[in-house]
Amino acid sequence: EEKSFVSANYIFTEGKRLEAMAFRLLDIIVTKRMDVEKQKINTEKLFNYLRELYGECETTKIKCQYEPAIVLAESDLLKSVLINLVDNACKASKEGGRVEILGRKRKDGYLFAVRDYGMGIAEEEYDKITNAFYMVDKSRSRSKNGAGLGLALCVEILKLHNSRLNIESKLGEGSCFSFVLPWEEVTGNEMALED
Repeated sequence: EEKSFVSANYIFTEGKRLEAMAFRLLDIIVTKRMDVEKQKINTEKLFNYLRELYGECETTKIKCQYEPAIVLAESDLLKSVLINLVDNACKASKEGGRVEILGRKRKDGYLFAVRDYGMGIAEEEYDKITNAFYMVDKSRSRSKNGAGLGLALCVEILKLHNSRLNIESKLGEGSCFSFVLPWEEVTGNEMALED
């Protein structure tokens, strides 16, 4: 009963997040506005959210490693980028495979990275995979409810944050998708910031 309640709560929360994001994306597309309302986001809360969201994943082992910091981004859009990248990593992994979600402070910004040890991507596919509706393995993507929109959406969201999606991959060995956002140290009054 408790598990059903928690699951129902996640369905409701994610439904509301997707609804809010749909309206936000519609606003971006229709008005062609190239600005986002950035908030200070506590990475600890963000990674806890991802850990809880993927904690019950039965087919893939999800591991989060991060350094606490405050990043500047629009919360729902940042969550969408990370969820898209993690979902893709899970789809590319074999059953029981490992997916790592990483957060690191660097001089040039806060690095977010999602790494899998799955099928990997050929180098000649790098430029194509961020095109809308393009899928490296169409049969695999269709069977796992893929539409080929996730990475294209990630690229557009990151552009709005003055960032870009970096791709490293080796066929048969796995992939790492990463991006960098501005960050600052966590202070006492920012410990309670919403994610």
